[in-house]
Amino acid sequence: MAAALLLFILVLAALGMGLFWRGRKVTTIYPPSVGLLYRDGRFVRELGPGRYTHFDPAGRNRIVKVSTAALPLPMGEVTVVSRDQFSFKVGLSPILEVKDARAFAESQPTIEPSRFVPFMPDVATHPALHSRVASAAVEVVGAHPLRALFAEPKLLTSSVQTAIADAIPGALVVSVLMTSITLPPETRKMFTEVERSKIEAEAALERARGEQAALRALANAARLIKDNPALANLRFLQTLEQAPGPKTIVLGGDAVAPFSGGSQTGG
Repeated sequence: MAAALLLFILVLAALGMGLFWRGRKVTTIYPPSVGLLYRDGRFVRELGPGRYTHFDPAGRNRIVKVSTAALPLPMGEVTVVSRDQFSFKVGLSPILEVKDARAFAESQPTIEPSRFVPFMPDVATHPALHSRVASAAVEVVGAHPLRALFAEPKLLTSSVQTAIADAIPGALVVSVLMTSITLPPETRKMFTEVERSKIEAEAALERARGEQAALRALANAARLIKDNPALANLRFLQTLEQAPGPKTIVLGGDAVAPFSGGSQTGG
């Protein structure tokens, strides 16, 4: 009788340990994420990085992980139209920094985890962020000509960042990066032709300046020779010395046979 009672107690203890082990939940939160503990759909507390163990056989608790890392979030390209009616696409990546994890998570359409997993994966972005960025970009680009946006890209990014800085609950848009600008082929060709024309005009201007400098040098040389006729003979002799091969010198009007080296003259 005692042996049977002992066996019954051991079976109950084993069942209890089994139920406890099955109801034991272990969650590890790594930085830069934080956890939000909910019980029966109600917020309990925020959990910092660490390992958490709790007994929850009924599955009443849920832990939602929220990343607080300030990283660029790719939003894709947005079609915009400038004030001078040029249509193009621009890629923007806002840097979102989560300040209040609970407010940020609860502003999502839903944070209810699946019944088969104990917690949600990191909340990477906010559904409203893309539309906010697109709306701000369209408004900013529409107020400036295309040339101004090309000359000062920060004009777009800083204006968009200011417009959506605190648009997302519990988070702050600390910066906006411009990742790409895609122009239609006809617009790109037009701007290429304009820039090529500018470069060609600069090249023509430099050639004209070079020709003017050469003419001024020749004019100065002619003026010096006119004032000092002996310079012409000196220049002639210098050119003669530097010229390769046999040379023929004609002085006065008598021809002199070709020679190489030395000097010959005719009277």
